[in-house]
Amino acid sequence: MSQPVFVDVRSDADVERFVAAESEAFGESLEEGLREYRAMLPHAVLRMGCVDDQAVAGYSLMPAGQFLGGRSVGAECVTSVFVHPAWRRRGIAGALLRDLVDVARVSGTAIAPLYASTTRLYRRWGWEVGDRTLVNRVRADALSRFRGEGQARRNPDRAAVEAMRRAHLHRFDGPLDRPDWWLAVQWDTEATAHERCDYGWFEDETLTGFVRYKYAHPVDWSAPGTIDVYELVATTVDALHGLFGLVGSHESQAGDVVFKRAAFPGRDLLYLLPDVDKAVAIRGSVCWMQRIIDVSRAVEQRGWRAGIDARLELEVSDPCEDGATRLVLEVASGRGHATVGGAGGIRCGIGALSVWYSSRLRASDASRLGLLEGPPGDIETMDALVGDRPTWAPDYF
Repeated sequence: MSQPVFVDVRSDADVERFVAAESEAFGESLEEGLREYRAMLPHAVLRMGCVDDQAVAGYSLMPAGQFLGGRSVGAECVTSVFVHPAWRRRGIAGALLRDLVDVARVSGTAIAPLYASTTRLYRRWGWEVGDRTLVNRVRADALSRFRGEGQARRNPDRAAVEAMRRAHLHRFDGPLDRPDWWLAVQWDTEATAHERCDYGWFEDETLTGFVRYKYAHPVDWSAPGTIDVYELVATTVDALHGLFGLVGSHESQAGDVVFKRAAFPGRDLLYLLPDVDKAVAIRGSVCWMQRIIDVSRAVEQRGWRAGIDARLELEVSDPCEDGATRLVLEVASGRGHATVGGAGGIRCGIGALSVWYSSRLRASDASRLGLLEGPPGDIETMDALVGDRPTWAPDYF
């Protein structure tokens, strides 16, 4: 069988070929796909694998940052990974992910987060699970009681929204540092304008929160629908309570408010609702997975715990590399760098290293699970370096 040749999607004709194959792979609307990828093309890398001029596979990379250790790390967000149904089970997925890693490295990125409905394939090529996204289904009447000082206003300035997010979300490990065009691609193309709701929360003319949601119509029109929340960020208590009350105010049309794919930290609801055991249902959804593309860039760009100076010698295996690579990781005054060399006292795969780096798996737990080996003192140092910031990956793409 001929192996696919991967090429950039550049023209509108290329977009049509890409979307035609992708829509068959995912069973999605051709019209919606064309709208989304035409909007994405000026900002993202779209690649398709072709055999005899037929598009058989593809993926896209959306540039952003990801907050880790209080700093924005350069990321290529992986999305739209597909193989046409007629070309599966022929090794094309592996060739696609090798091409993806190569392209991401050339772009100068450090990491490549993605959301996966299946983990086996991505693990084989160096990604590892950061977390399951948890969908929280909350009774609307449980939220309608909340009130906050301030005012909700429709369609706040997008640049102001992104600036507010950047100033607030860097305290977590995992949120994206999104470019200002992000919502125009990921949100505006999803549905008609009257179905989308964007609200900012303002206190004395200062934007302190933001929510985006839409009303999901029920299959049976005699039953209530749901309010599906895709993002809720609040920088003050008043913004949080005010936005809760806003989405809950739809209780006459919607029985439940559904926080989609970690749109809001579900654990916070445990402390905010008096009858949380009756008001909230939680379901695991797709997995957030993480991969370091370039260890040196990743180490330099991340923030590290202040007050801890360390030198660690790593041996890291990567399925996209020939053999293992030995690196020396040095951290001082909250900044780090990695160079080739050392004795490789700590041994792990790039996937385990990636989720430790993202604060999602402690090195001591990785060792307990057989994903990492090394001297106990070095393992303790690894865990001290990443600190104890809360993790939250709210941005689904």
